[in-house]
Amino acid sequence: MKQLLIIPIAVLTSCCCTNKTTASKEKEANLNTIETVSTINSDCPTDGKCTVQVLKNKSMNVLTDEIGAVYYTAEDNANTSIIIYKYERNVPKGLQDAEYREEIVFEIDNSEPVINKNDFTLQSTKMLYGRFCFCRGQTGFYKVTKGNLLLDNRSNKIHFKLDFTVSEVPQTIKTINYTIKN
Repeated sequence: MKQLLIIPIAVLTSCCCTNKTTASKEKEANLNTIETVSTINSDCPTDGKCTVQVLKNKSMNVLTDEIGAVYYTAEDNANTSIIIYKYERNVPKGLQDAEYREEIVFEIDNSEPVINKNDFTLQSTKMLYGRFCFCRGQTGFYKVTKGNLLLDNRSNKIHFKLDFTVSEVPQTIKTINYTIKN
């Protein structure tokens, strides 16, 4: 009887190992990001951490899967860059299913020094809002069609101010004011 229990436990233990290939691919993908000196001018919720990444010379390919969920892939493109703003809530250690993250992802034209978009013109930047948590039916990416984006991409820095709302799910982050020095 004890031998029968050892086999399922060994199988389960081997399935729980971290995939080292995935981790190294993520590390390689991050080599193309720029996380330089940045200043957050808007309030980040005190219960979490806010960060910005710039994926230089990348473009967004926004797709929809067979059940209607929106997602994106990043592709090489010398003319555009992707900006990713993340808010990650601090989670007490040992607490399962408590992770909570919000993201704003959008694409900018590298040669356009000033971008001013609002409401439906926001989709020219392929802007997506992502909510990721253990919130059944309220997670994933959503297209942003209500809000205002003002971005200045000059003097080796990117400054953007974004006010937005998404009607499909609740959101914590509604205003972002950020400066990134390249």
